[in-house]
Amino acid sequence: MQKAIIDLVEANFMLNKRTTEVYALGQHISMSAHKARRVIDQIRGRSYEETLIILELMPYRACYPIFKLVYSAAANASFNMGSNETNLVISKAEVNEGTTVKRLKPRARGRSYPIQKPTCHITIVMKDISLDEYIDTDSIRWSQKPKCKKKHTTMSYYDMYSNGEHGTKNKSNWFQTWYNPSHHSLWFAQPKNYSEGLQEDQKIRNYIKNYVQKNMKTSSGVEGIAHIEIQKRIDLIQIIIYMGFPKILIESRPRGIEELQMNLQKEFNSVNRKLNIAITRIEKPYGNPNILAEFIAGQLKNRVSFRKAMKKAIELTEQADTKGIQVQIAGRIDGKEIARVEWIREGRVPLQTIRAKIDYCSYTVRTIYGVLGIKIWIFIDGE
Repeated sequence: MQKAIIDLVEANFMLNKRTTEVYALGQHISMSAHKARRVIDQIRGRSYEETLIILELMPYRACYPIFKLVYSAAANASFNMGSNETNLVISKAEVNEGTTVKRLKPRARGRSYPIQKPTCHITIVMKDISLDEYIDTDSIRWSQKPKCKKKHTTMSYYDMYSNGEHGTKNKSNWFQTWYNPSHHSLWFAQPKNYSEGLQEDQKIRNYIKNYVQKNMKTSSGVEGIAHIEIQKRIDLIQIIIYMGFPKILIESRPRGIEELQMNLQKEFNSVNRKLNIAITRIEKPYGNPNILAEFIAGQLKNRVSFRKAMKKAIELTEQADTKGIQVQIAGRIDGKEIARVEWIREGRVPLQTIRAKIDYCSYTVRTIYGVLGIKIWIFIDGE
C-alpha cells in the first residue's frame, strides 16, 4: 500500500512538471564549426534512436563527439525526468564558433612553424514528447493569448557561405507594389499536377532554344530570345517567343516555324491540345539583359578580349536609351589559372533603391578555358 502511494506521488510529480527539455553542452571541441554543422543538420528534429543510427553510419570525424553529446543528453533526460529513450527527440541543435587555438608544429632541424586549430561549441537539446500533453493550464492559457500579427511578410531564400553561416536576401520586386511584371507561364492546374506542368514548360523552352541555336546562322552567335511565354488552356497551348532578331530565323528557314510546331507536337504528344507558336519582335533588343548576355558570350567564345566585349555591349545598350548598365564576368578570364571577377559600369545602377526598375540576367558560357559567369544589371526606368 505504501509503495503504491509513493508511485502515485511520483506520477503526479511528473504530470505537473513543466520542464520537458534537457541539454548537453560541449565546449572547445577541436573541430571547425562548418564541419560540425554538416552533421548537426542531419540529426536535427529526429528521434534519439534514429540519431544514433545516423551518427554510426556517417563517415565524418565530427560524428564521434556529437554522438557522445547526444548520449549525454539522453542520460540527463533519463536521470532528471525519468524519460524513456523511445520518447526522446532532438528539438534543437546549435553549433557556435569557439576560440582559435595556436600551436607550434615541429619541423626538421629543430625548427617549427605556427598553426591555428579552430574550435567550436555544440549544444544538443533533447525533448520528451510524452510530457507535452501534461503541460499545466497556465501555460496553455498563456499560449492562447492573442499575439500581434506581422502586417508585411516577405519570402526569403538563404545563401550558404563558406563559413557555414546563413545570409538572408530578399528580391526587390517583392517590395515594389507598383511594379507587377508579367509571368512567363500563364495557366491553372491542380496542386498535384503543378510540378508536371512546370517541368513541361521547361522542356518546351529548352527544345525551342536548341532548335533556334541549330538553325539560326549568325556570325555573332546571338539567338536573340528574350523570353518564352507559355499560355495553356484546355484545348490549346499558345507559345509566344519574344525575339530581338526574328527576321534572321525566318530568312534562314522559311518554313522553320511550321517545322518547329510539328516537332513540338510530336515530342510532347499533345494530341488533345492544339499547339500554336507565334513570334513577337522586341523593339530594342539590346536593352534586354538576356540578349546582351548572349552577345557577350558569343564574343568570348570567339576569343575576343573581355574588355572589348563589355565595352561593345555598353555601346549597344546606349542605343536602347537605358539609364545605366553594369556588366560582370567571373571565372578564368583569358585563360588565367586563378579565377577572378571583372566588372564595368556605365551610368546609374541603383541596386539598393527599391523604387528603381532594374532588369537582371545571369548567364553561363562554356569556353576552352572553362566556365565563365556573366551577370548584367540594366537600369530601365526612373525612381
